[in-house]
Amino acid sequence: MNLSKFFLIVWLGLWATLASAQTSAQVTPDYSRWAATANMAQDTLEAGTANEAFLTKLREQLALRRSEFLEVQNSSPARLAILEEQLAALGPVPESGTELAEIAERRASLAQDIEAINAPRIRAREAYKQADGLIREIDAALSAKQTENLLKLGPSPIDLRLWPEAVLQITEKLQSLVGNVSTAWNTPVVRDKARDQLPLIVTLLLAAGLLLTQGRRWLARALRRLSRSEDAFGVDLARYLLGLGQLVNVMLCVFLLSRAWSVSRLYDLDLSVLLQAATWIFAPLFISRWLATQLCPIDETSRSALALPGGSGLQARLLIRWLGVVISAMILMGYLSDMGDFSSGTEAVIVFVLVSIAGVGTLRLGGLLWRQSHGPQAATGAEQVPHRIVVRLGQGLAVVAAICIALAVIGYSYLAIELLMSILLSTGLLGILFVTFEAVRNAFAMLSSDRSAGHDSLAAVVVNAGLIVAFLPVFALIGGVRTSELTELWASFKSGVTLGGVQLSPGVVLQLIVVFVIGLLLTRLIQRTLKTRILAKTKIDAGGQNAIVSGIGYFGIFLAAVVAITSAGLDLSSLAIVAGALSVGIGFGLQNIVSNFVSGIILLIERPISVGDWIEVGGNMGIVRKISVRSTSIQTFDRTDVIVPNADLVSGTVTNYTHGSSVGRIIVPIGVAYGNDTRKIEELLLPLAEQHPLVLKDPAPSVVFQGFGADSLNFEIRALLADINYGLTVRSELNHQVYEVLTANGIEIPFGQRDIWIRNPEALGAVRSEPS
Repeated sequence: MNLSKFFLIVWLGLWATLASAQTSAQVTPDYSRWAATANMAQDTLEAGTANEAFLTKLREQLALRRSEFLEVQNSSPARLAILEEQLAALGPVPESGTELAEIAERRASLAQDIEAINAPRIRAREAYKQADGLIREIDAALSAKQTENLLKLGPSPIDLRLWPEAVLQITEKLQSLVGNVSTAWNTPVVRDKARDQLPLIVTLLLAAGLLLTQGRRWLARALRRLSRSEDAFGVDLARYLLGLGQLVNVMLCVFLLSRAWSVSRLYDLDLSVLLQAATWIFAPLFISRWLATQLCPIDETSRSALALPGGSGLQARLLIRWLGVVISAMILMGYLSDMGDFSSGTEAVIVFVLVSIAGVGTLRLGGLLWRQSHGPQAATGAEQVPHRIVVRLGQGLAVVAAICIALAVIGYSYLAIELLMSILLSTGLLGILFVTFEAVRNAFAMLSSDRSAGHDSLAAVVVNAGLIVAFLPVFALIGGVRTSELTELWASFKSGVTLGGVQLSPGVVLQLIVVFVIGLLLTRLIQRTLKTRILAKTKIDAGGQNAIVSGIGYFGIFLAAVVAITSAGLDLSSLAIVAGALSVGIGFGLQNIVSNFVSGIILLIERPISVGDWIEVGGNMGIVRKISVRSTSIQTFDRTDVIVPNADLVSGTVTNYTHGSSVGRIIVPIGVAYGNDTRKIEELLLPLAEQHPLVLKDPAPSVVFQGFGADSLNFEIRALLADINYGLTVRSELNHQVYEVLTANGIEIPFGQRDIWIRNPEALGAVRSEPS
């Protein structure tokens, strides 16, 4: 898909979204029901006895009501704007207080219509503020309860009296789940419904079995060409995609199996909760297996992301898989605990067992990564930044594991399991991001002709940065942030911020950027068409063409900015005073830049110099290569670039050797010895200039007897060249020819001679007579 089609699709989607938003039906809230809901919420918050589940449900209801109020508050803006314009068109009320009855009646009618539109909006705004305040109070109450639960001290699992009860309750719960399945099967009605759904159940089971047995083969066949690549980037990318495909395949099998069981109706309420959460329960188990293989490949010839040696790589792979099993067990036990069948002592024992197992595994994994500081990689100093991160991560894992085990022993069960779960899931997510970053870089390497350049390209960095932004909400959820809080942040983000009376929201900014980019692309297209298709066929010189193209570019950018701001509905009139004050300050601070900018525009309009001219300014001589808004670039004859501010070109003295024409004069000085015939000298030199192909015939060249020098008779050859850029070459050729002609005719070219007078020659004789 090319760029123009992409922007067309974005623009159509944005336009459809705006149109649908404007045409949506207005919802009329039931304020009597809202008053009852608000009073109930206020009473609940004042009592402080509601649990987290009830507060969460109450918050959802309030958030739904708040969205209704916001919709009403933002309704009818177009109709209101039209009425206000009509009212403004009538002008202000006369100071005398008397006006035509027809005008007064019309003014009152418009004011009444405006009041009728504003009344429900004002009522909705007040209700919105009330709902928003109640939601904030509920969020504060939920945060307080969450903190209270984290810091709640429960029974210590080192009390051995708790263990028999824990084993008994867990056994009874498992037996209850299995017994409920048996009871449901023995119920004729349930069994008959299961038989009715037998075709669907068999289909789901067959689909799961087919994916489980043939999925890997299909993926390997699809990635066969990439996996057989001789490039390491292609092999690593194929390994990543194959592992990711297998992970999705297995997760889909789990979903199909749980769906088949759900269709059979052979479960009770507790088991239905587990079936609905089956995918989430088994996800850490399978993700950890895939992640372990990616970070520490089984094939020793493959590149390892953690750069661990063979034995350490095997241990790290087993530990990561084992921690995935423990995390799945933690999630399962969390669902079982929420069913309310376990006492606080049983929960403390379960948490202690799980935290101890996970903590020992985390300690070993952290120590394994920590010992990298003494490995061969640390000795060579290669890949210092990733290596240092891995070592610090190992140290942090070891410390956190020890702290969590200690918290579980003391009795802070909830804090211990939440802290350890957050750290393990965050670490796993970092690992997923790390291998995905490398896969993205490998993909760009395979798409590029230069593998190394594509692997380290800016596009890969941008995509990876986008992945980091996309994963930030996941990190927040792992860290304990509630979904409602993220939803609240997203709603605040979508509503935008108000700056100087201007409302900036993501939709407005997106529309602003899209319209400006489209305008910019159209400007570049017009510039390219003018330069290659239209101006190239005219008689305008190159400098004039560049001035026209540059002027259209500046005008197009300005017009695109104005259209973008207008289409986004931004009213910048409220910022006029602030912008005026800022412009004064900026004018004093950036007056040199503004002066150069204005001078650049003057240069483009008057064109005293053009690209390709041979100029001399400020002692620098060279060819003009580029005229920009702020400065002009000159390339000297020794191939150095001189950047000259445009203000110097406008206010200073500039010598342009080729302005409007490349014709220029050269002067070749010649000296001959005294005693030669000056007329003959002129007759010998003049044909040399007349016969040169670059010398103009009109006006004809001339030979000037310049005068009498100290050592020679001085002559000059003066000639106009068709292209002064060849002046140095022509001057050199004429010097060669002059020397040849004068030598052939026996004419001497003098050179300076000097006589040396010795004041005391006797001193030289005395020095010579002395014995050596």
